[in-house]
Amino acid sequence: MNHFTGVGRLTADAELNHTPGGTAALKFALCINDSYKKDGEWQERPYFFNCIVWGNYASAMHEYLTKGRLVGVEGKLTHNPWKDGNGTTHNDCSIVVFRIHLFHKPEPAEAGDETGLPNDPPNPPPEDGEPGEAVPYENLPF
Repeated sequence: MNHFTGVGRLTADAELNHTPGGTAALKFALCINDSYKKDGEWQERPYFFNCIVWGNYASAMHEYLTKGRLVGVEGKLTHNPWKDGNGTTHNDCSIVVFRIHLFHKPEPAEAGDETGLPNDPPNPPPEDGEPGEAVPYENLPF
């Protein structure tokens, strides 16, 4: 089973790009904190995850995924090895997201409605095909 579920905050506004074939790709980084006790004191350890959302869902969610926003994501882990100019192999693990839960709204903005954000959309289902359908690494638009 390959299923990831996590809740964290976006480290920056999500970036919307498109593949050469026109498929929307929404990329963002998620910070998830872990707490543990060391010498009787609580410590926090942040974990950072690169996430990508594909297709119409990516386009629909773009405006809601802003820096600091608390979200829950469901998806699957992917592994993409790559080689640098020296021939050294590197490993990139990321989350292909197929569902996003919006939990937090920031304090009211000076302009706009009471939250400063558009109304939350319903979570649209993934496009046809399997959730988070694989796209070859070399076709990523970034």
